[in-house]
Amino acid sequence: MDRNTDRRNSELQDDLGLIGEVVKPHGIRGEIKVFLYSEQPGNLQQYKKIVLQEPMGSGTETYNVIKSREQGKFALLQLEGVGTREGSEALQGSKIWVNKSDFPTLDSGEYYWHQLKGLVVMTETGQELGRVTKLFNTTAHDIMVVTGAGHEFMIPVQEDIIREIDVQGGKVIISPPPGLLEINK
Repeated sequence: MDRNTDRRNSELQDDLGLIGEVVKPHGIRGEIKVFLYSEQPGNLQQYKKIVLQEPMGSGTETYNVIKSREQGKFALLQLEGVGTREGSEALQGSKIWVNKSDFPTLDSGEYYWHQLKGLVVMTETGQELGRVTKLFNTTAHDIMVVTGAGHEFMIPVQEDIIREIDVQGGKVIISPPPGLLEINK
């Protein structure tokens, strides 16, 4: 494990992607229970290394993943150097980051949230709404938060609204239904 307390959030966001957080210890041998932000806890099995960011964001530590398995909507991890319940308790609340280069390859038309952040959002008529500042998930669909010109818009990420995503061109084109933009003002 590598200790690095000087790494800042902005640096983490450059080469690493946030994928989940440590919920609690599991058992007495140092396993941790992990909530993943994706809907596929099995994806965690492909990562050989993870970076844990302490709950207050003050430091990070890199761990080799010894074992990973699914448990319902969660994943259980055994990390190198963490062999006791006390060791896993100390990790509770930590954010889990992995190298973006290790993310699975997506199908055409699929995007990771980090790819959308910072893109300019425009309507089909050319009205610029602002930039994507964050995304979050509801039970119905993902929501793109667009901030600009003193407003914050919450745009559902749905096929009938999102017309085009051009990551290289830095833009998202939307066709908002009547009232969507007005309700957000």
